[in-house]
Amino acid sequence: MDSLRPDAGTEKLVAVLASAIDPQVIETHVCCFESSERLQSLPAKVHAAVFPLTRLNSPAGVRQLWSFRRYLRRNGIDAVHSFMNKSAIFSVLASIGTCRTVITSRLNTGYWYTGKLIWVFRMLNRYSTHILTNSARAKEVTSSVERLSPDKITVVYPGVDLHRFGSGNSSNAATLGISPEALVVGIVANFRPVKDVQLFLRSAAIIAAAVPSAAFLLVGQGTLKSQLQQLAVELGIGDRVFFSSPEVTVPDYLARMSVACLSSESEGLPNAILEYMAAGLPVVATDVGGVRELVRDGFTGYLVRARTPQAFAEPIIQLLRNPDLRSAMGRRGLERARADFEISGTVKRLQQFYVDAVASTQRRKTRILP
Repeated sequence: MDSLRPDAGTEKLVAVLASAIDPQVIETHVCCFESSERLQSLPAKVHAAVFPLTRLNSPAGVRQLWSFRRYLRRNGIDAVHSFMNKSAIFSVLASIGTCRTVITSRLNTGYWYTGKLIWVFRMLNRYSTHILTNSARAKEVTSSVERLSPDKITVVYPGVDLHRFGSGNSSNAATLGISPEALVVGIVANFRPVKDVQLFLRSAAIIAAAVPSAAFLLVGQGTLKSQLQQLAVELGIGDRVFFSSPEVTVPDYLARMSVACLSSESEGLPNAILEYMAAGLPVVATDVGGVRELVRDGFTGYLVRARTPQAFAEPIIQLLRNPDLRSAMGRRGLERARADFEISGTVKRLQQFYVDAVASTQRRKTRILP
């Protein structure tokens, strides 16, 4: 990983998976370009290492690459798996001649990929033995854009800790000043352009006019926060829009919501929706990336295909006006999370993927021996 410091979905998930992998099956090493509290707090069974790096194409970058090569050899590493683009370039180059099984990840559908980056991916694919994606849609896009055989790409869905999200305390959200009688429409997202939280707020203005008891909760952080606060004021709903405090956990905020939303322009497979399902919430989400692999339209929530505030607001208004529908959809989403996305199942699938990946590369190596 580039880092475990950001409080984002992939960083949190990697820490959880590394901590949960059975050390009798996999000896796990987590390597980053910078230290962080999350990296240092990993359990003792996980080996943590830092290779300080800001730029790959620099003398320091070359030194760290050779240092990592020595680390791979010294620890007898069988497989290297990178989760970010920068760490992919770094680990693939370091693995040449040192490690047989080289895995890179594609965790989104490439909305921001440039021609140069796609060229880099295609070059890396020559030296990667396996590509891992977190959704069938990401696999489809990766195969098409990178001109890669689907046989080289494996989908491993992320998971969610159902116990953590089933024990939220809604009273902790009261510190924000939300009325106890309010029906809370919420979104969990870092405040970045691709999350298009502006769409959520513009739909909130329509919902507020139709449902007087509605309030809106934004759980996240990011550089766009002040702009979002100003937009809420301009839309005339500043007194009904609330922003999260870091002192309260995401499960506690989810426990206070009636409807949970995702308004992104692009996604791989959103961890936020898995958390919504684990909290038993109906979901309203834009139909992007692998979202439809989680949300069953009309059954566990609604998929919004038109990117307009009115189209996004309509299913939310319907849910707020129908408590039985909210309850039924939330319950079905929770049942699906239990069946398909519980974190222990993800850990087992990832472990088996690693075991199979190493075995397959060893077989290929054996076949070319005299």
